[in-house]
Amino acid sequence: MAIRIPTRATLSAAGPKPARGAGFTLAEVAVTIALVGLALVWMLQAINAAKLTAAYTRNWRLARELALLTLGQIEAGMFPDEVADARFEGNYADEGYPEMSFEVVVGEENFRPSEGDPAFDNWRYEQERKERLRDDEEPEAEQPYEKVRIKITFPKVQELGNELEIERWLPWKQIHPEEEAKGGSP
Repeated sequence: MAIRIPTRATLSAAGPKPARGAGFTLAEVAVTIALVGLALVWMLQAINAAKLTAAYTRNWRLARELALLTLGQIEAGMFPDEVADARFEGNYADEGYPEMSFEVVVGEENFRPSEGDPAFDNWRYEQERKERLRDDEEPEAEQPYEKVRIKITFPKVQELGNELEIERWLPWKQIHPEEEAKGGSP
């Protein structure tokens, strides 16, 4: 019996035999797919958080610009009757932003409590009211400036805030031009 020794030609026709362990195991493929999946979920969460932050920043910036617009209008004397009442509200529908509203208080008035506030501090409110009454009994000194505060409420973006408050001291003569014309003091 003759022993046949394979030649090079017969080896190349049959193809090379794969070496043991030359491929990926099922465990390696499963771990790779899990890591890629976790990375994708993390990236989607990061993109969503960036979108929410961008929306909040846009609303906050727009609220600041609208607040400065309203303060400029008050300073220019465009709301004489409303300023005389020391508190007024409105929205920015005329400017194209009906979802944004404002509340303006003049002097020592306070803003109304927000709907989202859990409680109203009655004791502090009563103390401030007593101080205002006590101050009203004393003769008032002429003040050259009046405090004007504005609170802008804009659409809420998830758990992020939706209010912006700005305070400015404006010359008394600009806010109350009719009283200055009469020669009255504050």
